Amino acid sequence: MDYNAMLLVELPEARRCADEAAVTRICATVAHAVTEQASFRYEALWRIDDQDAVARICVSAGRTFASRGSFGTAASFYRRGLRAAQAVDDRRVIARAASALAALAPGIERETGAFTHELLRLHNARTAYRDAAEAFDLLGRDQAAVRSREHATWCDARLDDRLGGKPFTDADAHELLDQLIEDGAPCPYLEGSAVPAGTDVADELPSALLEALEVALGAQLREPADQASHRIRRVRDRRRPWSLEITVPGTPVPTLLVLPRPATAGATAALADLDLAGEASRGHELSWDRAARTWQIHGRPAPRLSTADRPPASYEAEGQG
Repeated sequence: MDYNAMLLVELPEARRCADEAAVTRICATVAHAVTEQASFRYEALWRIDDQDAVARICVSAGRTFASRGSFGTAASFYRRGLRAAQAVDDRRVIARAASALAALAPGIERETGAFTHELLRLHNARTAYRDAAEAFDLLGRDQAAVRSREHATWCDARLDDRLGGKPFTDADAHELLDQLIEDGAPCPYLEGSAVPAGTDVADELPSALLEALEVALGAQLREPADQASHRIRRVRDRRRPWSLEITVPGTPVPTLLVLPRPATAGATAALADLDLAGEASRGHELSWDRAARTWQIHGRPAPRLSTADRPPASYEAEGQG
């Protein structure tokens, strides 16, 4: 497969056609190649102007390397993704990369003997640190204000109060890292983060499946995927580490989606037809049946969207505008 052609030809064409599903597929495929194929050449990845795609690919690759214990490599990809996300002011990806870098600090300490430079880097790139603070400080709260300018200003003030106008030192970095971990870092929402250190379920959620879920839920609720992502939370339960709660408007009880381990292409593709917002699915537990290759509720096939109910293919692109 010619991954450079995907980046230089297929990706611009997908952008021109406003085909977000194709953009997501290309980014996921290239991120997989970066982590799985030693022969993959990065030249095209660094040459393309689509910084949003670069950010998504680098953050996804960083998560994979981090899950394998390659903390230095993961940090390099996260930093590259952070710069790309800042270039297009994608606050969601900035928060994802910044919080992931902070979470990598203990691993980098074990691997290299030094980690405080990672937090110092976040402090010096003030916007990046502020978004990491948003991710951590909102732990356990309603995410409605996570992207608000008022909350960003509040995080800046909180950082100023913590430092008291003094330079950010190694001791501050140690203290801050300890506080982040104590608060439950990394962020448990749809940032693809692991659950807190010290549990036996600190493995990564599949980014391709998460992105497909965002797109499907957003299309059904007639809202952009970024907005739909705020309705999805990871269940912090060691008995069901790969589970997500989906909050649908008008339903007090979240829908529980139990993800397959390992994730399969079939389960990811089937999310597009799954009626996540319908009355028959709300408040129930949905799980993937590998034998039947369907999502199920209590042993019965989960409701699927009819042709009439399926959102128009162009909706998600329009919603992003």
